[in-house]
Amino acid sequence: MIFIAGGQCMIGLEYVVTAFVASLLMAVLIVATKSFHGKLTLDGDHGVQKIHAAPTPRIGGFALLAGALAAGLTLDAQTQALWWTICLCAIPAFGSGAIEDITKKVSAKWRLIATVCAGLIFCLVSGYHIHRSDIPGLDYVLLHYPAFGIALSAIAIGGIANSLNIIDGVNGLASGSAIIVFSAFAVIAGQTNDGPILAICLLMIGSIAGFFVMNFPSGKLFYGDAGAYATGFVLAVIGIVLPARNHEISPLIAVLALAYPWIETVVSIRRRVKRDGTHPGAADRLHLHSLVYRSRAKRIAESLGRPEMRNPITSVVLWSLSLIACSITVLSATSPAALGAGVGVVFVCYMLIYRRVALGSKLRRAMATSRRERVKI
Repeated sequence: MIFIAGGQCMIGLEYVVTAFVASLLMAVLIVATKSFHGKLTLDGDHGVQKIHAAPTPRIGGFALLAGALAAGLTLDAQTQALWWTICLCAIPAFGSGAIEDITKKVSAKWRLIATVCAGLIFCLVSGYHIHRSDIPGLDYVLLHYPAFGIALSAIAIGGIANSLNIIDGVNGLASGSAIIVFSAFAVIAGQTNDGPILAICLLMIGSIAGFFVMNFPSGKLFYGDAGAYATGFVLAVIGIVLPARNHEISPLIAVLALAYPWIETVVSIRRRVKRDGTHPGAADRLHLHSLVYRSRAKRIAESLGRPEMRNPITSVVLWSLSLIACSITVLSATSPAALGAGVGVVFVCYMLIYRRVALGSKLRRAMATSRRERVKI
C-alpha cells in the first residue's frame, strides 16, 4: 500500500517482499524440476557467444513474471491501473522471448518487431509517449507532430528491450544492471512524490532480486530472452512515463541511466557492419562482457585462486558503468546539460575499457603466436 504523509512517500514493503518471495520460489522450482522440462528449456553451451560450461534452464523470465503478478495484487488501485496496463502491453515482448527460450527458433528480427509493437501498443493504450526531449530542434518536431513522438517511443522501447538482452551474457550482468537502473528511477520518483512509479520500481527490484539469487554468482538459472525483454520493456516505459508525469524531470534521464546497454548495442552494430559478410544481428564474442570475461576477469579470478568465478566477476566489473550512469542521473535529473555530459562520460568510460581489453587480447594472441613460432624453430 502507498501512503502520502507530510509530502513524503511512505511505501509499505509488503509488495516488495511478495515480489521477491514469489520470484525466488518460482526460480527454485524451475531449477529443481529441470530434469522434467530440460529438453525444452535448457540453454546448451554451443554458440559463439556462449561462455557457460553446463546446460542451464533459460526460463528465468517466468520467475520474474511470478513476482510481478503476485506483487501486483498488493498495489493500490491507482498503481494497479498503470501496472496492469504495462503488463498487458508487455505480452508481445515477453511472449516472443518465451517462445525463443523454448523453441530457439524465433529470429532476432521478429523479436525486435514484437518488442517495438509492444512499445507502440503501450503508447496508444496509455497515452504516454515522448513529447519532449530537451534536445534543441527535436523538441519542435515532437511538439508539432505527436505521431513522431509515438513512433520514437515505440522504437526506443523496442531498442532498450533488445539492448538489455544483448548484455545478458554473464551471470547477473543484465539483471544486476536493471536493479541499479530501477533503483535510480525509484529515487527520482521518491524525490518527486510519484508514489505509483516508485511502487512499480520497487516491485520490479523485488521480482528481479528473487531470480538474481539463483543466477548470481552460481548461474543455476538464466534470465532468457523473456526475462531480458520484459525487464527492458518496463525499464524503457518507466524512463518515458516518469518525466512525462513529472515535468521538472528531464526525459534525458532514461538516455543516461540506460547508457551502458544502448551503447553496447550501437558499438556492436557498428562493429558488425564494418566486418565484411557480417549481419548486424549476428552473434559474436566481441561484446565488452565477453572481452572482460576472457581478460580482466580471468586474471582477477586466478589471482584469487577461484578461476570458476570469472563469470560473476565480469558482472561486478561492468556494473560500474551502470553505477556511474545512474549516480549522475540521480544527481542531475532536472539538468539536461548535466545529463548530456553524463552520457559522454559513460561513453568515454565504455570505450576506454573496451579498447584496453581488446588491445590486451590482441597482444596476448600475438605473444602466443610468437611463442608457437619459436617452438617450431
